[in-house]
Amino acid sequence: MFKNNASIFADEAGFDITEDFIGYYQAIIHPHRRYVRTLIEAISDLDIEMIAPSHGFAIRHDIAKFIDLYASMSTETKDDKKVVIVYATLKNNTKKMANILKDCFVENQIKVELWDVDKADETEILNSIASADAVFVGSSTKYADMTGKLEDLLQQMQKMNLEGKLAAAFGSYGWSGEAIEVVQDYLNGTNMKVQSTSDVIKSTGMTHVEFPVRIRFYPTEDEKVKKIKNAAEFVSDLLLSVI
Repeated sequence: MFKNNASIFADEAGFDITEDFIGYYQAIIHPHRRYVRTLIEAISDLDIEMIAPSHGFAIRHDIAKFIDLYASMSTETKDDKKVVIVYATLKNNTKKMANILKDCFVENQIKVELWDVDKADETEILNSIASADAVFVGSSTKYADMTGKLEDLLQQMQKMNLEGKLAAAFGSYGWSGEAIEVVQDYLNGTNMKVQSTSDVIKSTGMTHVEFPVRIRFYPTEDEKVKKIKNAAEFVSDLLLSVI
């Protein structure tokens, strides 16, 4: 709120608003930078005379400077990033989820290594995880628990130093999907940054991104596929962020 008789214009504020401008972007806008880039492209040919935001001062001078700040802060990093996706599957539904995740990361030019825990060597998977920036671990549910050799792998992961990596659980289920929650519990026992719906809402206000990623039966309906892609795009944005 502006004080009585205070100007609404940045050039009459009596101080440089740049620091506050950047701070607002980092606190509120940055999680939505995918859309920032799209909108900046949309206005690229306009002759803009003023920026009048819903919050803060109206900007009528140095407009290009402030647009360039948004463009710079929303730019993606050029560093190579890698996601490892490990899964155990019963009827290939969790495998299908893993492949949807993989395709989304590839579309974002992120390297992906995909592992079926019951068909690959555990040491090779662990070495892959050690060099990853993010790890997705998924399981189908059988008798209220994980399937295959996944538990052995998760126990080994808890002994590793995985600090700085992102992690997320996913899986398909037919009844109540306990395995997905068990995977989440194991991941929380590592020192990775484990994604959760609660943290997403509190840090970004987004309500369309859910972790763990739980799909009942077949991941074929549009709504279910979108749910999986939302999670992958959210982690992609975290990995590609320059901030």
